[in-house]
Amino acid sequence: MAGGNFYIASIDIGTDKIAVLVAEIEDDDRLHIIGHNISPSDGVRKGSISAIDPLSRAISKALDQIHKSFKLSPSLVRVNLSDIHLTCIDGYGKVPIREVVTADDVNKVLATASAIPTPTNKEKLHTIKKKFTIDENNIVDNPEGMEAEVLESKVHIVTVSSLSMRNIENCLKKCDLEVDRIVLDSIANSEAMLTQEDKDGGVCLIDIGAGVTSYSVFQEEGIVRSGVIPMGGDDITWEVARAFDTSFEEAKRLKEDYGYVKSSTIKDEQFVEFVQATNNDSHQLSSLQLSEVIEETYVDILSTLKNELRHHNLEANIKSGFVLCGGGAQALGCEDLVREFFTRRAKIGVVQRDRVSGLETILMDHRYASSIGLLLHQE
Repeated sequence: MAGGNFYIASIDIGTDKIAVLVAEIEDDDRLHIIGHNISPSDGVRKGSISAIDPLSRAISKALDQIHKSFKLSPSLVRVNLSDIHLTCIDGYGKVPIREVVTADDVNKVLATASAIPTPTNKEKLHTIKKKFTIDENNIVDNPEGMEAEVLESKVHIVTVSSLSMRNIENCLKKCDLEVDRIVLDSIANSEAMLTQEDKDGGVCLIDIGAGVTSYSVFQEEGIVRSGVIPMGGDDITWEVARAFDTSFEEAKRLKEDYGYVKSSTIKDEQFVEFVQATNNDSHQLSSLQLSEVIEETYVDILSTLKNELRHHNLEANIKSGFVLCGGGAQALGCEDLVREFFTRRAKIGVVQRDRVSGLETILMDHRYASSIGLLLHQE
């Protein structure tokens, strides 16, 4: 990698964009971003790789720009993954202790908790350790050196499609890149946007991307659930296109320039000119009608999320509310709609600055949030 071991690089592979960051590790272990690029994506559908060659070319173009602009040539990268086939399960381990907990005891109980068989078409992406329990009632972060008779632990295991993993690895190999680590997209975002206080209070991070909506739920014990909903900003655009008989590109323009996620927030209705797909004549639509179509699709996404949270008995535990990120979360009124829909606090996520620095325009740009989270991720 350029600059030796003092540099790390990340690639956020999205449905509509590729975001690359390179950062140097400073003396205090903080990261300072020194290279950045956003380029159009290709070969990705619904957050998953659908064609390796077009995507590898798109990634290579982004890396070429990094080299031209910053004279950096990373070869070892961290990359995100969004898989609609992911599954989550908590593993449980329990071992007897002879007087004092040792490092070997900790390793044994974690190995026991992680010993869950995986289907042949899936593999473990993350095995995240949670808190430990000593003698059934004392919960601790690190039990090593403590007196105990029994040590218990839980781990959160995320499994994903083996095909998704191989596709990422093969795509990056075609770009002459080596994978440092692959991180679930919502977990990467949480590294950048959530504080420990957010997690301890019970929070749900929602990433509304172009192809899919990812989420992760955290409680005091750690991460408890992740999921991917196969709907995102592009689905909203297609609904606008169908409702007003226009092209995807024209629908996207209407959505981004005149749309509101919560139609009741519109104070001054206006009429907007647009071109239909069937002819080139100019037509008009009401900004209120446009926003009603947009809101209906957002509600479909949130309803799916609510059903998943209820199915796993998590909705009542999200006491700190919802943190929103991704391009779909930037739409006017999104925060208000989520707050009203779940009757919980909701806010747009911002990158936490205690572990990373760089140009303010990069740190404030929501398109780089996942790439920043990949840089910050610790195994």
